[in-house]
Amino acid sequence: MDDNLLRLFGGSKIQTFLQSQIVDDSPLESGILTRSLDSAQQKVEERAYQQRKNLFEYDEILNKQRKIIYLERTTILKKESMQKVILGYGEQLITTLLLKVKSESSSTKQIIALFENFFGKNLIVNSKANSIEFQQHLFNEFWLIYQAKINELSIYGDLLCASLERTINLVNIDLAWQTHLQEMTLLREAVSWRGYGQQNPLYEYKKDALRFFTQQSAILRQLVIYELLRSSVL
Repeated sequence: MDDNLLRLFGGSKIQTFLQSQIVDDSPLESGILTRSLDSAQQKVEERAYQQRKNLFEYDEILNKQRKIIYLERTTILKKESMQKVILGYGEQLITTLLLKVKSESSSTKQIIALFENFFGKNLIVNSKANSIEFQQHLFNEFWLIYQAKINELSIYGDLLCASLERTINLVNIDLAWQTHLQEMTLLREAVSWRGYGQQNPLYEYKKDALRFFTQQSAILRQLVIYELLRSSVL
């Protein structure tokens, strides 16, 4: 400020007042500003925590499925014989296919053609058999075809059939898991859009992840049985 003006208006008093009000190194303090900053910081931290929690829950779903697959692979590697596993696959697959064709109201001719393609042979079925008898007949046919395959392969050594069954299982498990991982990546991207339709993305992800995993398990059983029944030694 100009010295003449300071003298004119009582400069010493004005200068002292200004110096008392403005101190260059004093911190800027305000209760309202401090509370606003604290509230904003808390919201940012809560949002970051929720994002990390969601990522963990998404990853945990896939991690649980991965553990199931790894356990299945380890079990197969340790088994000396796969016969009980193969028989279980066959019965589960027959039951699943019967339920599917029943829900689709398929004709008897269509059902027989489906299983003839699955077994790789013509079937002779009693037209008067009820659903339970028909299912049991299919179980017996599968057991006979599987036993014939074991006898065929046993000519080349007792361990050949078990080795072939183990290899077919492991190869198809790996292929099914790779396909499943690709589907899960696409699913994770897709469910994020469902939030705009008032749906919970995480819940939708869990629901579809279970459905995809169940479908892959069914496809795996079908591939294993189909390849095994048509396998041969060149």
